[in-house]
Amino acid sequence: MPATNGPYPELEALQARISGLSHLKQNAVMTYAILGGLERSVERTAAALAELMGVPAPHFSRARRELEAEGWLEHTHSEGQVKFYRLGEMATGREVVVSLRNRTTA
Repeated sequence: MPATNGPYPELEALQARISGLSHLKQNAVMTYAILGGLERSVERTAAALAELMGVPAPHFSRARRELEAEGWLEHTHSEGQVKFYRLGEMATGREVVVSLRNRTTA
């Protein structure tokens, strides 16, 4: 990857990685990147994030589920029925060594 001269090389690298995603998904990933950085969970509801982005909440929620399934976002924790996420391995370009939640098999 060529060197970047901008003030935010990590965001520029992320923008290059997400270039093949739909605009809605690109905006969702960038929103998580801006609000949570590369490592922190974004503790805002889907409705609040959808409003911030100017899209209907159901569209945002569907895109977020797809982004999680594809590895762009990672579920970090829940409070009641509200789920919170951070950038996943596809977005950060980093392998997560320790998962934030326990994975159990049935």
